[in-house]
Amino acid sequence: MRRLLRDAMPLRRGEWGLALFLYFLLTVMVGADWVGKLGADALFVKRYGVQNVPWMYIITPIAMLAVSALIFFFIDRMRRRTMLLLYVAAVTLASVGIQYAISFNSIGNIVQPISYVFAHGVKETIYILFWVYAGNLYDSEQSRRLFPFFAGSVLVGKILGGIVGAAIAPIIHAENFIGAQAVGFFVCFIALVLYRRLPEGSSGVVKDKHRPQGIKATIRESADGYRAVTSDPLLRTFGVGVFFWYFLMQFANFLYLLGLDTQSSAVAAAGTGQEDVFSQLYASVYTSSSLVALAIQSFITSGLLRRIGIAWVLFFLPLWYLVTYATATYWNLNIVTGIALQLGERIWIPALHRPASELVYSQVSAAIRPRARAFLSGGVNAFGNMVAAVALIVGLRYSDVQTLLAAGTGLSLVYLYNAWHTRRLFGGRIAKNLTSPDPELRRNAADMLSSEGGAVPDDELRSLGGRVPADVEHGVRLALTRKGILAVAADVTE
Repeated sequence: MRRLLRDAMPLRRGEWGLALFLYFLLTVMVGADWVGKLGADALFVKRYGVQNVPWMYIITPIAMLAVSALIFFFIDRMRRRTMLLLYVAAVTLASVGIQYAISFNSIGNIVQPISYVFAHGVKETIYILFWVYAGNLYDSEQSRRLFPFFAGSVLVGKILGGIVGAAIAPIIHAENFIGAQAVGFFVCFIALVLYRRLPEGSSGVVKDKHRPQGIKATIRESADGYRAVTSDPLLRTFGVGVFFWYFLMQFANFLYLLGLDTQSSAVAAAGTGQEDVFSQLYASVYTSSSLVALAIQSFITSGLLRRIGIAWVLFFLPLWYLVTYATATYWNLNIVTGIALQLGERIWIPALHRPASELVYSQVSAAIRPRARAFLSGGVNAFGNMVAAVALIVGLRYSDVQTLLAAGTGLSLVYLYNAWHTRRLFGGRIAKNLTSPDPELRRNAADMLSSEGGAVPDDELRSLGGRVPADVEHGVRLALTRKGILAVAADVTE
């Protein structure tokens, strides 16, 4: 029981103030966005039809790619605290403007699809900016403890957003949810202004007086940053996994909306009431699944990462998609199989997959870590969403839902293979980092050995020989001991 409580509240002396503030900030931002997202989804599905949702899956990623490029550009040019402040202020003002425009009949029908893109874009940028900020505040040991804790705040935000959305739908109606989102982000803005102890988290690059000037030099520097990310074998393979993650998730999300639209139409009267019923059903699935995910994250995730390791935890999501897509292919799509597909996004991603994915970056140099997060979380995921949208449009036009489900099953198998390949490269990177000239990478690799020793090949540990630096010597000895090759352990550390 004591271990479970430590996993649920893993904070140590000196970490409480900042960690609780970041927990509060992420909870409120996610909760506010979730209210706005509920309204935007309900309005679009009921006013424009679920058959047009795939087009929004194309438009939204295009907008996300542009935003991701901006984040990629500013990430080493602006202090992280300043970036958070500007982001929250911009979302607050944009929410007020969109809500005001929706209230006019003359332009409301034009602005409403924009609110859909906006709400979904805010959801993704919250994650990018928060993890970029937190990722440079904590070392590998702290990240393994605290990242699942912060993932729990995402779930708490979704639960609160779902409860609030379901409660206020009969009162203010779904078309006013973007305004409610603005209130939540304004609270975050005030909190950021008042909390003076928030670390800047700036990198040395921000202070570089010799940064290239001019459009050509800036483009060249950004291109060099992209090349640094894509030339890394681990990040390249992991990025393919991110593509399949978002492709299959977007497929599942559409199929779930298809089933939910049919269900809400069956129980609601015609007209505006359908929008409120849809948002309430939508919120109930979100809230109940998020409660399950929060329980997993609070009492299971940390122990699972500690016992079986990050690389094995990354197998859960592709396995879930393989089983649920195959089941829906066999039993046909209905509200039950649609919800089962959606639970990949609602339970397994926030409870297990995202915390484990964020920890993969600990084996990447701090110099490219923020850009890697921005590129994979803001660029590759948008590309996966966009390709999924094109596949849905073409598939629905020339085929049927069962064919889409069968395709999802086949791609889940490919995703499963990618998880295996990522595990192999991740283990090799840990072994390589043990002798890195970068002391942070060495420490991170040594910290990972306790849980990821099974992913590190024995021959690569043996090949270290006398090259093991003193600061990671003890970790290597323990890893070799656990593998049952004590004689080798003695040789390596002599």
